[in-house]
Amino acid sequence: MATDDLNELLERVDMAAWLDREGISYRETHGRSGQQLNVRECPTCGNHDWKVYLNAETGVGNCFGGSHPHEERIFTKYRFIRAHLGCPPGGAVVEHIRLFAHEMGWRPARRVSAKVENAPAAWSLPQHVTLPHNGQNIPYLENRGITAELAQYFHLGYCPKGSSFRYLTEQGYAFQDYSRRILIPVYDLDGKIATFQGRDVVGTAEKKYLFPPGIDGSGVHLFNGLNVRDTKRIIVGEGAFDVAATKIAIDADQDLRDVVPVGTFGKHLSSGSENSQFAKFMALKARGVEEITIMWDGEIQATDDAVEAGLMLASNGFRMRIAMLPKEKDPNEVPAEVVRAAFYQATALSKRTAAEIRLKRRKMNA
Repeated sequence: MATDDLNELLERVDMAAWLDREGISYRETHGRSGQQLNVRECPTCGNHDWKVYLNAETGVGNCFGGSHPHEERIFTKYRFIRAHLGCPPGGAVVEHIRLFAHEMGWRPARRVSAKVENAPAAWSLPQHVTLPHNGQNIPYLENRGITAELAQYFHLGYCPKGSSFRYLTEQGYAFQDYSRRILIPVYDLDGKIATFQGRDVVGTAEKKYLFPPGIDGSGVHLFNGLNVRDTKRIIVGEGAFDVAATKIAIDADQDLRDVVPVGTFGKHLSSGSENSQFAKFMALKARGVEEITIMWDGEIQATDDAVEAGLMLASNGFRMRIAMLPKEKDPNEVPAEVVRAAFYQATALSKRTAAEIRLKRRKMNA
């Protein structure tokens, strides 16, 4: 087989999917080079203390345990697969790769979070610990299905007791207390910090969410918009935790790997300026986005608002769909399979179907 043909097949091999198929124990982590697969047992030295790390996209990696020669510590997709099979280089390995590549079919590459910049000139984020911290997540997030890897994907943080945001008023500097809150940073489409939110995790705060005064409101941004790259399809939720729940749901389906979830921080789109959400959707259109599925909550008003926003976006060249969640439920209030079903069953939006969508919601909520 020509080298170019083998390389083409290897590009179609998703390492996580292959590890799953072969029953190899691994866990997903995040390193300097992006998303990684931490494999329990090395196929060359036999060390089973989680010393093998492979790049989730390229399959390139190393074993950091055992006593094998240096060249046997270094892996590519091909070398790792060959070592696992215990075959000499050649036909049997290539045939195994060929069969698996055809079994998978074509699938988009795994998505990792874009690089970000957290240093605006005029203000600073409250004191916080970047999550995961020393490999550990906090129970509040884990209990909601947001793993350490997802916390890192969304660049979440935790503000310990005493954390505050300093802002300037006419009387001088004032301070807003962010103690014991999840820090939810909001970035512009280029990955520069724009604003943030603080979510209470104790349950006793007067306000569940805090928003910093004196800087951009989150309602002019698209949460997770920075990660919309090389895709034609996005799914639009409302808040940050709805976006996280949607990502959990679609990540479990290989056929939805190309879909990126974003959030609007409400059920209306800001418009009328270059810094509006509408302007940002148009910027995503210029980057290649063609289809938008709106999945706001299961309220009648939310569906009416989704239709209104969808018609505006459709008139500007997007292919629009409206997804229906159960009555008065958000994505983070239903199982992942319900979110996926709502996505697959979404109705294409047009002036003709707008009334049908509104009527369907009223029947669902009756």
